[in-house]
Amino acid sequence: MASIMLESAHSPRYANEEGDYIILVCKFAHLSEELEFGAYSKDTEAHGRDIYNRAKAEEFGPVEPYMAPPTVNEPPNVLA
Repeated sequence: MASIMLESAHSPRYANEEGDYIILVCKFAHLSEELEFGAYSKDTEAHGRDIYNRAKAEEFGPVEPYMAPPTVNEPPNVLA
């Protein structure tokens, strides 16, 4: 298998409270467009661990803090 070559990355943000998962916008050599990539500290793939470690070291800029998704309130029961 060919190695995955990262050309650039930006906009890192934590994807969970534990801080072991970072989402970045990445441009890989084998793709024509940038895409969001989830880098995980315990990834089974070497490129995933490498990108995570580089992001954690702020090579791609400061990592934005984790923001929990908004809570969805249930609509009021209009039949009550």
